[in-house]
Amino acid sequence: MKIDVSLLLFSGIGILIGVLSSMFGFGGGFIVVPILFLFLPDSIPGDYLMHTAIGTSLAVMIINSFNSTLNHAKQGNVLWPVFKKFVGYIAIGSLIGGILAYFVDSNLLRIAFISMLSYVIISSLFKKTFTKTVDEASFQLPSISSSIAVGSSIGFISTMMGIGGSVMTIPYLRGRNMSMLHAVALATPLGLPIATVGAVTYLITGLQVEAMPASTIGFIYIPAFFGFIIGGFIGVPFGRKWAEKIPDQIYSKMYLILLFIVVVMMILG
Repeated sequence: MKIDVSLLLFSGIGILIGVLSSMFGFGGGFIVVPILFLFLPDSIPGDYLMHTAIGTSLAVMIINSFNSTLNHAKQGNVLWPVFKKFVGYIAIGSLIGGILAYFVDSNLLRIAFISMLSYVIISSLFKKTFTKTVDEASFQLPSISSSIAVGSSIGFISTMMGIGGSVMTIPYLRGRNMSMLHAVALATPLGLPIATVGAVTYLITGLQVEAMPASTIGFIYIPAFFGFIIGGFIGVPFGRKWAEKIPDQIYSKMYLILLFIVVVMMILG
């Protein structure tokens, strides 16, 4: 597939990624990783397909998360006190996860990705995390110990998987009675340290692999990176506007359904 055709294809997909980024706090990871796993060129060594999909996903997240954060912050959707509780611990967990991911087999990362999303879906159904009516007035800031445990775990696992953290951040905040709009708005800036630390780590470790083609920098596939970014700037504002209009009960169920679709995509891939 030629670079110009790839850029056009990935730009179109990038619009969808931008919409989902600002609507569901994904930062693109849930969509980027499965799509790239399917469409990365044969020039990328098979042992590093998943690494490249994750590395590219994390790089795209930096831009999409920042863009989505600005859009939500302008509307007052981001609860900054909660952000300050988690961001430092997430960054520390991200650094550790990014370093260790280089030593993990690509297929093992794929299996872990599928397993973790399946667990989130099943546990959310049992706990009714996304089907219950929440009373946001009862939301309380987590304790320091809880912030350390949850934040570092989110950072570590998310960077290993290249998923931006929303898969754990949003269910956690939703379980503490936060509305979907505010949980999603928080997931975008909390994804920034994961994306930044993870992308830099995957870039550096990928540079050590001599077999990577010229279309990559480290484990970042350049045509997809720029294509997703171009499309993301178009899609993000639309996603934020729609997120503010969807009733919370419908919004939460849409999130759960989307998780299921992503799992199916990865299994078929």
